[in-house]
Amino acid sequence: MNSMIHLQVEEKRATALVTQISNRNHYMYKLIFESGYENIFFIDVETGNWIEEDLGFTMLAQEVGKQIKKLSDPLFHVPKILTWHKQYSDGKLIQFGFYNFMKDAHKMYEIYNSNKKYMYTLADMTNDEWQILGSRNEMLQYTDPFLIQHIIKILPFYYTNV
Repeated sequence: MNSMIHLQVEEKRATALVTQISNRNHYMYKLIFESGYENIFFIDVETGNWIEEDLGFTMLAQEVGKQIKKLSDPLFHVPKILTWHKQYSDGKLIQFGFYNFMKDAHKMYEIYNSNKKYMYTLADMTNDEWQILGSRNEMLQYTDPFLIQHIIKILPFYYTNV
């Protein structure tokens, strides 16, 4: 979907080009404003509220959500309650959220960044190995191997019998 929307936040009016971004866990859109500002906006899987990427629950995100609802088919939100983990390890902050479920005999964990954006799904395989699923290959090149190693060590402490 490529559309133009008109927004009003407080006393300011703006026009933006809206492009839908395919994502398995979020309604997600890239907006390019006439001023040159651009950002990605998506629905938080926990609350259903709109988020401006890396800025959070802004008034602009709220208005973008209202305008996108007018353009699209109904947007359905089924809340997912994430478990959030935060700790320091080797002087680095390890912070992520996850939603766990079973798929056949495998424990699955949808992993979310601290900005509430879906990153990938980790599958705990029966042979003590893990697989990364649900992320486009070009996104995996930006994946932090330090973070993944810590996540797969941390997750079993939360759930031994998912």
